[in-house]
Amino acid sequence: MTRNPLCSLNLVEDDVMIVDDFLSPEEIDFILSDLEFALWRPSLTYMLHKDGVRRDVLSPLRVSETAQQRFFSDELQEKMAQLESRLQQLVKMEKDHLETWQATDYPQGGEFYYHMDSGYWDTHYSGDRIFTFLLYLTTPEKGGGTHFRAIDRQVKAKAGRLVIWNNLFANGDSNHRMIHSSMPLLKGKKTTLVTWLRQKKFRI
Repeated sequence: MTRNPLCSLNLVEDDVMIVDDFLSPEEIDFILSDLEFALWRPSLTYMLHKDGVRRDVLSPLRVSETAQQRFFSDELQEKMAQLESRLQQLVKMEKDHLETWQATDYPQGGEFYYHMDSGYWDTHYSGDRIFTFLLYLTTPEKGGGTHFRAIDRQVKAKAGRLVIWNNLFANGDSNHRMIHSSMPLLKGKKTTLVTWLRQKKFRI
């Protein structure tokens, strides 16, 4: 297990924690309505280049649009703070170790091919990503779930569902068993919110 004095949630390396109805239908409607006015941009992928440096680039492996929290309205910022306080009831953590939130919207056929959420930030001031917190805001009619390839587990996208998983082994190395994909959206709508808990303070 990954143990961290700032985080009480101890998921074993193959665990995926699911909390249904973390968001109420009213909260979902509010968030989706507010996100209509957010600034959306094509989603980027953090990839290693030939010069040995990782940069955010457009990639055919990720087909979606992303809205960063800094472009959320004041009302939605307040809602995200409330959700973080609710997360603290599940996970003993410091809020300033969380990254800022990202909303992601997928078109028909949109996906994010298999990837890791950790292993890229050895030299970052906030360290690596301990946990991923993924919130589904919609329930697609077909497709759009999250598949963990190494453990062959699929999580269905369901509105209001919170999914948490452990990105690091006990020694702090990237937990390769959590390689996952956002499966292609085949029918309906898929919108998510996601953030990550870092080893050290992220929000300066």
